Amino acid sequence: MYRSQVFSGHTRRVNCIAWSHQGLLASGSDDNNIRLWAANGKLIRMLVGHTNWITCVAWSGDRLASGSRDYTVRLWTSDGDPIRTLVGHTNWVSCVSWSTTQILASGSDDYTVRLWTSDGDPIRTLVGHTAYVKCVAWSSDRLASGSYDDTIRLWTSDGDPIRTLVGHSDIVVCVAWSGDRLASGSWDHTVRLWNTDGEPICTLVDHRDDVVCVAWSGDRLASGSNDQTIRLWTSDGKPIRTLVGNDCRVMCVAWPGDWLASGSYDGIIRLHTLVRWIPRTHQQFPPMFRNLVFQLMLVRNRQEGTAVRLPIEIWLEIIEILSDVK
Repeated sequence: MYRSQVFSGHTRRVNCIAWSHQGLLASGSDDNNIRLWAANGKLIRMLVGHTNWITCVAWSGDRLASGSRDYTVRLWTSDGDPIRTLVGHTNWVSCVSWSTTQILASGSDDYTVRLWTSDGDPIRTLVGHTAYVKCVAWSSDRLASGSYDDTIRLWTSDGDPIRTLVGHSDIVVCVAWSGDRLASGSWDHTVRLWNTDGEPICTLVDHRDDVVCVAWSGDRLASGSNDQTIRLWTSDGKPIRTLVGNDCRVMCVAWPGDWLASGSYDGIIRLHTLVRWIPRTHQQFPPMFRNLVFQLMLVRNRQEGTAVRLPIEIWLEIIEILSDVK
């Protein structure tokens, strides 16, 4: 069994979510607000300051960066107090990512990536993409950026170009690193895996609509899509599981461990518990499944004139299958 919890509060779609090391969840929305949540779903604080849709959030220690369609990046403390507003982009800010050395990268619809110090001082502007930059992600020593030009570009930590990765047949809207492995998602409905040098490893093709977000948890990958599902994969691209239950498009995922958070177009955040939970008695089964088991036993009773009690392991297998059915 895998359980989920709903966080509600945003009044428009949730575009971005990010976990801090302290277990705080930050979420940004088209309602122009950022919300900070505890892991139990309690709202801690609402961060107000941006004047347009929030498109991206990212933590570095006790510091939060957010980007918006108001052309700015804002820095906040973990308590939600404003630190500084970073001005320089000339169009929507679409993505932000921190390096391990606390260099902040921001990508924009002005076709550029900008690098900033942890205090918000500009370092360098990276030019090369020929369309909107929609995603950025740091590894230990390099930066990846994806764009509406259907490509991914690799940069050194100083911002020098390394290589352009070609393979997707549509817009690249999400990238994420795990060690020496890069995952990218695209409107071509696929996820692609690349090595640290930019050589292709494999293409994951199970989604039925645009892939809009990817996130690693160790050697496991999660991908979210407009097909209303989240798919889990091994580091080699083998499918593990499909999470269903979203009522509309999945917009973002964050996966630091056994808790996978997702935000969707309906303004809802879902927290999925990916630790197996095994009921020990029939009373511990959710009511929906207890009722289903009862109905199945009645049918069997009518057919054979006797109620059959199957071992709990069999019912667990049935429930495991049914829990994947939307």
